[in-house]
Amino acid sequence: MLWGSVAKLASGKFGLRTKVGQGDIICRPATSKHDKPRWGFVVTADCDIAQDKAGARLSCLEIVTIQDYLEHIWSAEVLRKLRPKVLKEGAVLISRAAQARDQKFDELSPNELLEWLNDTPRLGIVAAIEIPEKKQKQHLEVLEIIELVFGIRTAEATALQRLRGIWIIQGSSPKTMRSRLEQAIDYNQATDFHLIPMIPGAASLGYVVLLREVSSILHDNILPTALDLQIMGNADGYYIAGPVGMVVRFNYY
Repeated sequence: MLWGSVAKLASGKFGLRTKVGQGDIICRPATSKHDKPRWGFVVTADCDIAQDKAGARLSCLEIVTIQDYLEHIWSAEVLRKLRPKVLKEGAVLISRAAQARDQKFDELSPNELLEWLNDTPRLGIVAAIEIPEKKQKQHLEVLEIIELVFGIRTAEATALQRLRGIWIIQGSSPKTMRSRLEQAIDYNQATDFHLIPMIPGAASLGYVVLLREVSSILHDNILPTALDLQIMGNADGYYIAGPVGMVVRFNYY
């Protein structure tokens, strides 16, 4: 096994590259206990690789675990789409509350409310416009939703944790929240990702191929096996984890 790997590396010195095909999954191992492995799905056509039309770099799609997809990518996009709506509604609500006390109070624009909330905690805003105690809950919740959407005073909470916080404020049940997450990875509704159940040699189960996240990787940084990569000591290198089949190829093209 070791001799075979060394022989492959030795052949690399004479200009031979690792054989890579469209549909192969490549992996860059974690470099520390705080790091995560990175996976890619090769989309460069086999004929282009064979005829060296791809040049020094191969095109790849990013692959992430289902957990990372929901926790960081999907949730962040949901929060981004909520921004205009929650700001507009918040500006109207806070303006009306302020004008009920002072008719000369100018209507807040969404950006003005956002700047105010960045500078002043929601309790300070409610106190400043003297909202009656029995009406404070509604206004505090609206301001908290804006904080969660924009990541204001949310410490190190992930996008999904912030989104769940919004759902809780809105009264969503655990069953409803779980249903929304299931719909987020429903293959029948997917337009920008593909699900694969596993990656050879990887610990997690369930992965998402991001069909719109295309990057390029040096062909010379891809080695045949994890052992080859370990021997070479290339921190930027990948090894071939295995093929994923034809389904993703069809979806991508």
